[in-house]
Amino acid sequence: MAPDPTYLLRACKLFSDLDERELRAIQPIALRKEYRKGQTVFREGDPSRAFFLIASGAVKIFRVGADGRERVLHVVEAGESFAEAAMFMEAYPATAEALGPSTIISIEKNGFRQLLLRDPHLGFKIMGTLVRWLSHMRNALTDLTLKEVPARFASYVLSLPVEPGKPIPVTISKTTMAQMLGTTKETFSRMLARLAQVRILTFRGRIIRVQNRRRLEAIARGDEKI
Repeated sequence: MAPDPTYLLRACKLFSDLDERELRAIQPIALRKEYRKGQTVFREGDPSRAFFLIASGAVKIFRVGADGRERVLHVVEAGESFAEAAMFMEAYPATAEALGPSTIISIEKNGFRQLLLRDPHLGFKIMGTLVRWLSHMRNALTDLTLKEVPARFASYVLSLPVEPGKPIPVTISKTTMAQMLGTTKETFSRMLARLAQVRILTFRGRIIRVQNRRRLEAIARGDEKI
């Protein structure tokens, strides 16, 4: 049986503060769709008609440089939203592609605008969530531009939800993670080997195991180099 649409909407951080009435008001402009690995959600330059929520799976947001290489801007995972800026733009500024089988909900742009006009209280709730998200993205951009690769990776690992002492499952490949961190797969692999050698962290398959969180935090701050 398909999950209740309001449950899928509430599971997204963007709508987590909304009550039942507000969630049901969004349902008529929400469309659920299944994507296979590698399937494009939208391409850079496509007319912007919606923004999106991920119910399950993951999506990478990227642009292709003049040299033909992908530049991964962000990886969006279950519970997160993307392309919110599409509400204020005529075209998507990047491409979105499913990293694996994914359930994605699109929220029609014009319908959502009308909903916010009719319900200013809903608009303020959404605005508060977007401000928190922008703060998170600002910190991520600071990491990418000012920190070295090990510090970027350490910050990323420490941002992942995890139970103390438990391994951390990740949904993206090492290649995609390297792109997201702004480095090559070879450099990323050498860094992982060094982290494993000094017993700070291992990353095998899609599982990360943190062996020394205190030193990982020091690497994230830039206090320790590897």
